[in-house]
Amino acid sequence: MSASATLPDHVVFRELPFCGVLLDLRRSAVYRLSQEAAAVLRLALATDNGADGPFEPVIRCRAPAPDSTQGRALLAKLSSAGLVLIAGGEPAVGGDDGR
Repeated sequence: MSASATLPDHVVFRELPFCGVLLDLRRSAVYRLSQEAAAVLRLALATDNGADGPFEPVIRCRAPAPDSTQGRALLAKLSSAGLVLIAGGEPAVGGDDGR
């Protein structure tokens, strides 16, 4: 099953040619993501499987799949920071929810 996520109402995500940006409107904080992390988040947020980013033809970075160990670890980290809601509320990395 593919990992999927949604953004809380107070978080905005934008993908730029060189990085991804998460804006937390409650804290007035900006978080910069690498190209790979932005691609993982884009794929996890996508409702369809063919979610190409706006800069995909230019960048062509090799991002891990959202349901890979690395992808789930990234989503878990963003979730623990309150920036992403993981669908189903399942633990993101091998059953270890950090408690």
